[in-house]
Amino acid sequence: MTVRKIGRRFFLLGAGGFALSIPALPSLLRGSHAKAQPPAGPKRMVAIMSEHGGVWQEHMFPDASLADESFEHLHTCHHGALTSRMDGSDRVVSDVLRAPGDRLTETLVQKMNVIRGLDVPFYYGHARHVLGNYGDMSNNHNEPTPEQATSDVVMAYSSSFYESVPRRRIMNFGHDAMSVEWVDPVNRTGGFQPVPGDGASSLFDLLYVDPDPSVSRPPPLDRVMESYRRLEGGAHGAGARLGSADREALRQYMDRLSDLQSSLNTPVGAHCGAVTRPEGIANNLWNWNPGNYQILNDVILAGFMCDTSRIAVIRTTAPWHDGMDADGGYHEVAHNAAGGGGSVTDGATLTRLEQKLTEGNRNLFAQGMLDLATKLQDLPEGEGSMLDSTLVWWAHEAGASTHNGDSIPIVSIGGGNVLNTGHYLDMRDRTATPFREDDRLYKNAERRRGACFFQWHTTYLDAMGIPRSEWQVDGRTAFSSSVPQPGWMSMQYDQDALYASCDDPLPYILG
Repeated sequence: MTVRKIGRRFFLLGAGGFALSIPALPSLLRGSHAKAQPPAGPKRMVAIMSEHGGVWQEHMFPDASLADESFEHLHTCHHGALTSRMDGSDRVVSDVLRAPGDRLTETLVQKMNVIRGLDVPFYYGHARHVLGNYGDMSNNHNEPTPEQATSDVVMAYSSSFYESVPRRRIMNFGHDAMSVEWVDPVNRTGGFQPVPGDGASSLFDLLYVDPDPSVSRPPPLDRVMESYRRLEGGAHGAGARLGSADREALRQYMDRLSDLQSSLNTPVGAHCGAVTRPEGIANNLWNWNPGNYQILNDVILAGFMCDTSRIAVIRTTAPWHDGMDADGGYHEVAHNAAGGGGSVTDGATLTRLEQKLTEGNRNLFAQGMLDLATKLQDLPEGEGSMLDSTLVWWAHEAGASTHNGDSIPIVSIGGGNVLNTGHYLDMRDRTATPFREDDRLYKNAERRRGACFFQWHTTYLDAMGIPRSEWQVDGRTAFSSSVPQPGWMSMQYDQDALYASCDDPLPYILG
């Protein structure tokens, strides 16, 4: 789906005015500048997770010298303005964060944040934890069990985020779930369960709404609700003998149907009339090549343009590099390239694998994340663009080496209406002794203790206006694990101070 760049003035006076059914405004016809602007759009979020990690720090992040302003947070941390340089036709923030300069513009760089040194302070092996669920950890769970709702679900069921029920609370893409919800999310009860992934084609059909206000939507669930009320009340005789567990299960099911019924009356977003069905769309787009990813971006864009969904989650599982499978896939490459714990010792091979990690992550940024950001930037909204109200962020399952949670990178674009942008934060303690694991110093450079990864959740939940009462529960700090996690990683930190800091939003980014 191609989104044409349209100026705000033209949008108000021309096609946009038709879509919004607004009258002509004479004040807009005088002078060279618009005298009135529509309000900023609703807050939105897109979260992207890459599996495994093993991202070389020197390639992922800008040079540490660019963060030259020190400040205190647990220890001495550093901050700097995010800058870029041109290398031929490419604009470069780091080896990974680079793309052709006509796409990665300086304007977009100033709408980015890069955060280094956010740690999950325990060893977890593998975990789909990026949104805040630590029940699924391969290191000590024979049968991983979700232990709390993830941050996207907390947002999705908050009346502070959705003022009315949307067609789809979360657009969830990936071959395996990353989000976790309550069994009864409407009432936030019943334990926890993974959120299944969406098929792109089916989801698009749900999200797109005919913007013609004359098209009525019949209430298909009214008769079902009427029968349920009669059954629940015992009017049918046998219904009076429903056990309490069955009655509760039926009530939860009907709550979900009621939520669905409400979503059918979702107001149509101002841009919905410009949505077209993406060419090549299908349900099983699990081969994460750039073309498939860009189709998913178009589905996300349709949800935002129609305002039938405001949250998207993408779990990427492929290497984003044509030759990585020949070396065992991303997991083996990430292990071996680190130079410790893998089976490869030849220097030339290690260098080649290191470069594959860099290129694979660069492809995801330039052809996936930046594609979505650019399309959002091209849609006028309020005083700026749809990107200004949309926080698009990317993290990895692990950090400097696969299995380990030190210095998990956070790269964000957009969200300038809710966050400060244009910052490079280095939360590491640069004076700390570099990490060692089993007396092997990983070649993957300068691994030192940092700040709490859970502070990122605090930052964007506060920015999105989600009341803390909705996500700080049972005495737990932010989205930290409720299971004690001893081990070599935990020994690097002052645990009490680290966990006490998790309720603080990251400096410079918020406030």
